[in-house]
Amino acid sequence: MFTEPRSSLEKAVLSFIHRPWKDISRSESEFNGLALRIFHFQYQNNSIYRRFCDIEGYSIFKINSWKKIPAMPSLAFKELKVTSFPKKEAIKVFRTSGTTREGRGVHYFRTLKLYEASILPPFEKAFFWDRAKLSYYFLMNSPVDDAGSSLSHMMGVVNRRFADGRGQFYIKKGKPAFESLLKELQKEKKSVFLLATAFSLKSFLDYLKNKKIYLRLPVGSRLMETGGFKGKVKSVTKKALYTECGKFLGIPKKNCVSEYGMTELSSQYYARALGPMANPAWMRFQLIDPQTGLEASSGKPGILKHVDLANLGSVIAIQTEDLARKRGQGFELLGRLPGSAVRGCSLSYEELMGEFE
Repeated sequence: MFTEPRSSLEKAVLSFIHRPWKDISRSESEFNGLALRIFHFQYQNNSIYRRFCDIEGYSIFKINSWKKIPAMPSLAFKELKVTSFPKKEAIKVFRTSGTTREGRGVHYFRTLKLYEASILPPFEKAFFWDRAKLSYYFLMNSPVDDAGSSLSHMMGVVNRRFADGRGQFYIKKGKPAFESLLKELQKEKKSVFLLATAFSLKSFLDYLKNKKIYLRLPVGSRLMETGGFKGKVKSVTKKALYTECGKFLGIPKKNCVSEYGMTELSSQYYARALGPMANPAWMRFQLIDPQTGLEASSGKPGILKHVDLANLGSVIAIQTEDLARKRGQGFELLGRLPGSAVRGCSLSYEELMGEFE
């Protein structure tokens, strides 16, 4: 079987990412071809993934669409070393934010070229709808304080590329610096770009609420929130969260953008003003019926399967625990299924784990 060099695939994906796609649908044929090339490469170079595919009973030569590429459960990143290269060659390791008791997922990277390249185009498209000059405030850990966080690393890339490294981080070693952030926001004259986890944002809004402070940030200010609440505080809907942003920060809903990403992926989705999550051209999603393992019927919710061309070093297709509903050309997140329910969807994965225990 022909083994395509990793370098040629990396070059092809980088070219695909850097192309200025205006209509994702026009990229379908090229996306499909490149996805299949990556799948063949990973089948040959990722022994865990190859065994999973074999147990599933897939014939590599009969898979002719990205929709048919077997999806590795995201749980595998907690339990196995899922790489398409020798682990000793990894230059970067990102870990999920799960607790030690639950186990933390681990994503190994041999290079960060694709990961960092995939950050910039969708971020620019999601947030720079005008020419406003922005001051960047990060309500999350810096990449120095949390080197194992993919989100912190991503924000470091954003800070270097779009803020010339001048953005400030207001969570230091896990502790929020709300008082310092408030002082800076109160004297800010330029439009503010606040980037925060949902948990940190809600905590800051509660801080302002308790102090009865109602900021009116400069016109053009905007927000990126991500990450959910992970059980740390009582969850609120995005609509309620954005309403509070308007009330206590003066940022209107239309300037609020939600980011959806995973440590197990290399690319991200964005949704502006409570709209659907939109994927970049080098990424696709499917909704899978957890009972049948097949694509969910039209209009029915399902668990998200992602196909990410930038995941060259691990596995291209990931089956998540996130429940969603199709909305337009994107999707709307509905919550998470219990891990045990997702695990039970794949008897092949149970068999795989039995072999590696």
